[in-house]
Amino acid sequence: MRPSRIRAALATIAVAAVLTSVGGGTAQAWQGWPDPPAAQSPAPSLSSGAANHCLDPEGTGLNALLSIREQIVGPPACRVAVAMKPWVSAFPSWGTAADAAGAVYPAGYTPSLPKPMDDFILKFLGVRIVQDIGTPQEQSFSFGPEVLRLVVTEEGLPFATFASPALPGLRPGPHTSTVYFRMSSEHCDGAGTSRTDDCLPAGESAYTGNTPFEVLKKQG
Repeated sequence: MRPSRIRAALATIAVAAVLTSVGGGTAQAWQGWPDPPAAQSPAPSLSSGAANHCLDPEGTGLNALLSIREQIVGPPACRVAVAMKPWVSAFPSWGTAADAAGAVYPAGYTPSLPKPMDDFILKFLGVRIVQDIGTPQEQSFSFGPEVLRLVVTEEGLPFATFASPALPGLRPGPHTSTVYFRMSSEHCDGAGTSRTDDCLPAGESAYTGNTPFEVLKKQG
């Protein structure tokens, strides 16, 4: 389920959930977020970055929820960071049909595992996060499946959510972050028959656009 569709799906879920990393551990689930229009720039708020207290659109504190000490960049309210301090990239979730019985797929696609989320986890190799893409300051960071955390709602809907390890601090000024997925083979979410909306291709492909954020000098 593409990020634009999963945001709509998550907005309708008002139930408790369990968040489990691939390696174990649990916490309450958190929701996806909408991206603001491209013309809008994030409103700088040094205090939110300095306090490392990122809230998603539902008011959930992501730092406490995900046990992340560093400043998080990703949700619209978390698009500012403090210069030269490590930061973590968080980006929208990937959702699938709950089980094989209710799954539908594009013509010609056959999953490698019966449950769509199991199929995604099997094929998910990791991400490449590119900061300041297309500029002289461009840098890429690659990570494996450790960025994935699995959400299962009480209704049985599975979602994979993501948070990177800590990334190096940046100089003051405007920046962007762009996320690419790496898949061992094509995966479809079982929620529809459109390869554009419901599938991730084999190899590397863009998962997000260029997310803008601002890095500010630390005061005091």
